[in-house]
Amino acid sequence: MREVLLPVTHSFFTAIKLGDWTKQWPRSIGGFRFGSEGATLGVMTDPKLLARLRSFRQELYDDLGLRQDSLFELVDAVLTAPERRTLVRLSLCPCFRRRWPSTCDALADGTLDVGGLRALFQAHVPLPGPGERPLWALDGTHWPRPAAATSPARTWEHRPLPGKPQQGVVPAWAYHWLVQVPEVAGSWVLPLDVQRRGPTAGTPTQMAIRQIAQARAGQAPQALRPVVALDSAHDVAQLAQAHLDADLVVRLAKNRVFRRAPGPYSGRGRPHKHGSVFKLKDARTHGRPDRSASLEHPAYGMVTVDAWTELHVQDAANAPFTVVRVQVEHLPRHGRPSPLWLAWIGGELPNDLHQVWRWYLRRFTVEHAFRFAKQSLGWTTVRPRHPAAADRWTWLLAAVFWQLWLARPVVADQRLPWERPRPPERLTPGRVQRAFGGLLVTLGTPAQAPQPRGKAPGRRPGQRPGPAPRFVVVRRPRPNAA
Repeated sequence: MREVLLPVTHSFFTAIKLGDWTKQWPRSIGGFRFGSEGATLGVMTDPKLLARLRSFRQELYDDLGLRQDSLFELVDAVLTAPERRTLVRLSLCPCFRRRWPSTCDALADGTLDVGGLRALFQAHVPLPGPGERPLWALDGTHWPRPAAATSPARTWEHRPLPGKPQQGVVPAWAYHWLVQVPEVAGSWVLPLDVQRRGPTAGTPTQMAIRQIAQARAGQAPQALRPVVALDSAHDVAQLAQAHLDADLVVRLAKNRVFRRAPGPYSGRGRPHKHGSVFKLKDARTHGRPDRSASLEHPAYGMVTVDAWTELHVQDAANAPFTVVRVQVEHLPRHGRPSPLWLAWIGGELPNDLHQVWRWYLRRFTVEHAFRFAKQSLGWTTVRPRHPAAADRWTWLLAAVFWQLWLARPVVADQRLPWERPRPPERLTPGRVQRAFGGLLVTLGTPAQAPQPRGKAPGRRPGQRPGPAPRFVVVRRPRPNAA
């Protein structure tokens, strides 16, 4: 039987006075006993799983530069905080042994090795099951900064509003996350890369190409070719011309128009570049699909998938791809919906055509991750002035996702009274976070204890810093939809 760590409540965890908390834990508090391996029910947890998490934390610590100890303890504070907090309130967590100014200084002056973090994440990517392929999802989200006039590199970003109409823009920092979706069901994502899309970073398609190529370059040569799911904000022609070492599933806007491949050369005049028109909205232009498949789904009724190969955009005849139409009989709570149009870019279509839309639907898991990062971990609750500090904070939260994933097999479900129990393999990131305080007792920390150095001298005599400069919000050109 698998042995798990007994979860320790936050009230118990915060009652502990931390000195050198890696060595001075009491043996029993509040009825819980601590053995040589921490808080358990009198049994030992799987040492291999604990060693894997310890190794990850040590490598994470090694990838931090200036303000190394403060940055690492800031990560532990996020992992053990009962709710999202501001930066200075995270300093009140017992595992953060420094004073509150160290939280701000860590993000403002600290450094981290982004390349080392990418390699660390890639080294811990779980292998897919037999016959499966790794699924990546790439999506963007915004960090609203409407009142931060002294923060540079803000851009106008679209923000849906409640009700109708849902149109609105806000000054923000835009971030693009490349994650692996490790499970068919659930809310887990594993960040592989995260980049801020500044005013000069290019279009979402250009950023996606760079991120996917960079992630593939960091993998071992024998790594399985991934499937990457993207939304309609990405240009299918540019993606097809990039010839990435991955298969892409891209959603298409329903008003797109494509061209077929030209027919055989007639022997007279210039060869044609384009064949007949293929309009997604006009079924008369579709013709007979090259492949079709149907099945009965318990939630969607009859699901029909049709695929047309060798289509291209008018301006990119040398970049063909496959257009896939998914038509369902009904949605679980609505009537008959419009077709879902997807583009398949890369290698051959899978033998099971239904796998294409299943891959794409798993892309929405990243939306749960964004909500968890913002509402539970407090990603956008922090208010740094400089975008470089925001980048450091974002990478630290990416490491938080990984630690929660590695901790899932060794913690017990710490559910609220109104929640149903879940088996270990179905624990959500939020439930693992609740139990992480007890696990931290066992893991310890590689961070060094603070060394008091007296009072800082303060400003130099006569130093009078002027007002912070103001920056305008950059407006981007409207991108082309896929």
